[in-house]
Amino acid sequence: MTDEAWSRLRAVCPRCRTALTADDSGVMCGPCGARYPLEGGILRLALGREGAPGYDPHFFRTLERVEGRHFWFVARREVVLDALRRAVPDLDRRALVDIGCGSGGLLQYLRDRGVTVAGACDAYLESLEIVRRRVAVPLALVDEGRLPPLGPGHDLLALFDVLEHLDDDRGMLRFLHSVLAPGGVVVLTVPAHPFLFDDRDELAHHRRRYRRGELREKLEEAGFSVRVLSHFMAPLVPLLLAMRAVSRFLPRSRRHRRDRQQLEFRVVPVINGLGRALLAAERQVLRLGSLPFGSSIIAVATRPGDGPAAPEGLGSGRGGGR
Repeated sequence: MTDEAWSRLRAVCPRCRTALTADDSGVMCGPCGARYPLEGGILRLALGREGAPGYDPHFFRTLERVEGRHFWFVARREVVLDALRRAVPDLDRRALVDIGCGSGGLLQYLRDRGVTVAGACDAYLESLEIVRRRVAVPLALVDEGRLPPLGPGHDLLALFDVLEHLDDDRGMLRFLHSVLAPGGVVVLTVPAHPFLFDDRDELAHHRRRYRRGELREKLEEAGFSVRVLSHFMAPLVPLLLAMRAVSRFLPRSRRHRRDRQQLEFRVVPVINGLGRALLAAERQVLRLGSLPFGSSIIAVATRPGDGPAAPEGLGSGRGGGR
């Protein structure tokens, strides 16, 4: 990896938030003298977790196996790419940094379809070791419970189903605004509808599910201008409600709940085909405007400045509500 490639990640010292200088073995912070090793293609910028865990790394291997085929992951990646292409007309001149990149399937998909990727970070080494095999970009191990050590000047940042894992989502949004250049873009997805919150969310270490109006409020409070805001995964809402009702009568030990979550990741051909067909139809509707309900929400927002024009389709969701 070249020095130029690492410079696009715009990583800073997690101790004093100043720029880092690279050498063959890692990076160094001049002002505070801290050194951070580069091992196996992963820059180790972690100091130590703060707060409760945000994810169970046990699931990364499962995600690696299924996310290229499972209807939920396939639909999400297509919705994300559609939203970016419609809301960011100069997408080909921007470079994306994925914060909380997970097993890297979505990152790989975007790169393979022409989105320039500047780098990615995650708080779990298990995640980055998988991503390293899939995408040749700068990768940084960062701390859970702390703001990622990224400096200013980014033009495209992504959080795909990450914000709901954070205790301080407002603080994260303010931070993203601060490190984006004027006209910079953030794209994010989150789970929707607080009434769907159940033991699956607890097992996934979700702090919350979002209402659409709530997400708009938090983005605007952080200084963003919202370009796209829509629910998606609408066909899944009745299924999730049914699962929530049934789960009340099932064993609630952590082992039983984890076993049920593993079942959700199984790719059953008939069910998977039906899910992909329903969500492909939904995708056509999303190209015309926003949806008022769905089990997920997608948002694309900009830091005011010389940014992209308002998009057509995938509407701004001014209706508020859930």
